Amino acid sequence: MRTSILFACTASLAASSLAVPAALYELPANTVGNVEVNGIRVPHHKRQIIEGPGGYEFNVLEHLAGIAPYFDAPGVQLDPDVPSGCSVAKATYLVRHSNIYANDYDYETYLSPFLEKLANFSDKSLFTQTSDLGFLANYTSPITNETEQVEKVTPSGIQAAHAFGGVIAKMYPDLISSNGTGGPFTVWAASADRTVESAQAFIEGAFSNNSAQLAVVSEGEEESADSLTPHESCPNFHSSAGSEQQGAWLERYTAPIITRFNDAIPGFNFTIDDIFGMQELCGYDTVIRNRTEFCNLFSAQEWLDFEYANDLMYFYSIGYGNPIGPQLGMPWLRASFDILQSNSTSSTFNQSLYVSFSHREEPPLVLTALGLFNNSEYYQSLDVNSTMPTDEINYARVWKTSEILPFLGHVGLERLECSGNQGNGTYVRALVNSAPIPIPNCQDGPGSSCAIDAFGQYMSERAALYGDFVGACGINDTLTNRTDLLGIYTAAYKPH
Repeated sequence: MRTSILFACTASLAASSLAVPAALYELPANTVGNVEVNGIRVPHHKRQIIEGPGGYEFNVLEHLAGIAPYFDAPGVQLDPDVPSGCSVAKATYLVRHSNIYANDYDYETYLSPFLEKLANFSDKSLFTQTSDLGFLANYTSPITNETEQVEKVTPSGIQAAHAFGGVIAKMYPDLISSNGTGGPFTVWAASADRTVESAQAFIEGAFSNNSAQLAVVSEGEEESADSLTPHESCPNFHSSAGSEQQGAWLERYTAPIITRFNDAIPGFNFTIDDIFGMQELCGYDTVIRNRTEFCNLFSAQEWLDFEYANDLMYFYSIGYGNPIGPQLGMPWLRASFDILQSNSTSSTFNQSLYVSFSHREEPPLVLTALGLFNNSEYYQSLDVNSTMPTDEINYARVWKTSEILPFLGHVGLERLECSGNQGNGTYVRALVNSAPIPIPNCQDGPGSSCAIDAFGQYMSERAALYGDFVGACGINDTLTNRTDLLGIYTAAYKPH
């Protein structure tokens, strides 16, 4: 049986009367620590479970979008094991970095202002008069050194990346043993500290003798498509996209929460940013301290509201709501297909497994290029933007970023060699956070995989639509590294 990538989460908590007026929930016992899964030590985060009558359970940590500790995505419930009669001949992975203390935007916009406001609030005794907010009377910031911690990997993040390396090594023992030429196995990482540290921990977890080498790829603005951070080298990409749509939903869903909290703590004057920051602290506290009370302040519905607010922002910035999103994901996708279809003795690609670490933006951009998690896939006449309204949640959407870009979120492509009743030949399978996700209109192979020739045709069609990185990004023709292609994986590649 395939080794699960899931990093176990234990312990539960319940929403109390302030968070859920109906007071339907209760608090089970807590359990914390690390655990061994199939011989791999994995970090154990406290589960934040809201429980209700009839066995209802809601795990808050699986609805935090980009601040969630890693968990295996449910996908479409296909078996993640390699299909019977098949073996994995090649695989490529693009991985987001591991747990961090906070990114600079979240810290400067939400966390720091709220924490400073809390520290300066004069009448903290008011907090102790409530059952839910009492912990705020003595709460201190989980970030004690802004310069050394913001944007940096947490200790639990190092542990998680180390465990991920162990899992990948167990999944692909034949692919990770050599680079095919007798030289050291290579892992790639974008040049930011958090991606490099995640990759280094991955190497330590995957190789008992720490024998792999790390190739650090520049995140410069002049790298064009030849980068693991194409959003950084695309002048037409704007990170603020989606803020307007997210803001409209934030204003709507936080209004009753603000009223509830302000009624409980007169004079604090809770704001939209305060509420959003408190919800973010549920995730950040968890990956920093492995304990938090913030997850307990909100109902399951309010966590779904928070998740949708993030989905809106990411949809318009790195999803289908961004017209150039697929163009930014296409370079890695094309390079991966070149690897998958290459001969096993290729001098161009001398490994059978390629693992690269980047940022939260890249896996979703690849998914848009691949056509996965598209709300309108089977409704081609439908404007995809209409599937993400800002006045109510689309509960039927497939674009759920909690299942796409948690810490260590990843997209993988496998080349399957199969024989037997289910299929004979070579196939391609896509995995998103360990869950197999079928390619649109190409699902006839074992485990709903796609025959490699059909996948090649699909790739040609996608490249014809979205292969112009230079044009979509408006890159000046004087740029030395002007290119639509990602070339870092070739044996002849030399860093710029």
